Amino acid sequence: MPELRSRHLCTYRANLATPQQAIGKGHFGQRMIAVVTGGHFKGDRLSGKVLEGGGDWATIDEGDTLQLDARVTWETNDGALIYLSYRGILKPLSVGIELASRGGPKDEAEASRLYFRTIPIFETGDERYRWLADIVAVGVGRALGGAVEYELFEIL
Repeated sequence: MPELRSRHLCTYRANLATPQQAIGKGHFGQRMIAVVTGGHFKGDRLSGKVLEGGGDWATIDEGDTLQLDARVTWETNDGALIYLSYRGILKPLSVGIELASRGGPKDEAEASRLYFRTIPIFETGDERYRWLADIVAVGVGRALGGAVEYELFEIL
């Protein structure tokens, strides 16, 4: 069986408005909306800023799991626009809240208390970055105070 390999795509940080919008219990769990106010991304093949106006329309289930449903727009340093959407899991949410309240995990032991993974999908009309639409990527997240940060990896 082939071994799963990856290569680092970029580090992506999304700054979030506070407080987040707690909608309340709906059909799919507690709805929480986090509005993205900016941020940045940096890697060997693409770097730039996160545009204001995206967000995460997350749900929280009774098992202390946050299910992400995020959409943001990136602008590369050379002017391309890239639409990024991702689903993911953050659990346990109570640990994510605790770590974020302290500005994020202080070491790997703290970081390992939280399972925070995403599956990003990219769209762009810019030919220079069309290759993004043809890759599978995963993200490993960290909950920070007022932001989230991901290490994104291309699966080879």
